[in-house]
Amino acid sequence: MTTKKQSYAIIILYIFSISLLLFFLPTKPVNAIEVTPDTRVDMKDVVVVNYTLWVDSVREDDQEGTVYVVDPDQPVPNSIIEDYPDIKVPPNVGFREEMIGMRAGDNKSVDIPENSEKGFTNVSDPFYGKKLSYTIRMKEILYDSSLPPFTLFDIPFLIPFLILVAFILFILVILRIQRVRRSHHLFMKKQECYGCNKSTATIKCGNPGCNTLYCKECFLEGGCKLCHSNTMVPLKK
Repeated sequence: MTTKKQSYAIIILYIFSISLLLFFLPTKPVNAIEVTPDTRVDMKDVVVVNYTLWVDSVREDDQEGTVYVVDPDQPVPNSIIEDYPDIKVPPNVGFREEMIGMRAGDNKSVDIPENSEKGFTNVSDPFYGKKLSYTIRMKEILYDSSLPPFTLFDIPFLIPFLILVAFILFILVILRIQRVRRSHHLFMKKQECYGCNKSTATIKCGNPGCNTLYCKECFLEGGCKLCHSNTMVPLKK
């Protein structure tokens, strides 16, 4: 019969084995979704864009680069800079807003009127308050930060963790049932002696971790057959 220490050792071995298995299970990240041809640009995405800028109908700028789609005044996270070291902030709010909703391969022409809040609003900028026109060519979406529909089952390791918890509870219940079967009869009100299974129990093992029921005659023959204790306690009537 399995002893108490052996039972604990089995539980620990099962927990270690399942934990080792869970460590190698792939999990779906919840902070980004896969980029597809239908993915549209949204805030906090990383994109490769080519644009041409006209200021008062004069061609002033023609660039291509990796852009983090946020307000120009917001800082770029260090993690994004490390993954995309050539990243830059879009030149103004209007440029950023017009990129939102585009897909890879889309082209767009944008006009921003004079003195618009969506243009260059810093008085020190040479293009401050001027009429702007952009031709935007969305080349690629590198990182889509959109959150997918979120449920509890999207949490990494949740399902394996629930399985592990259920398994541990199952083992504990089995061990508890075994202990109760030693000290009480599960399906009969009559408490039977563990030693002979015939006589009514009148005492129990004095070991608090055992409490197995016996008739006095069986216990006096050699003590508790499970924990080998020699002490007994009368049952309360």
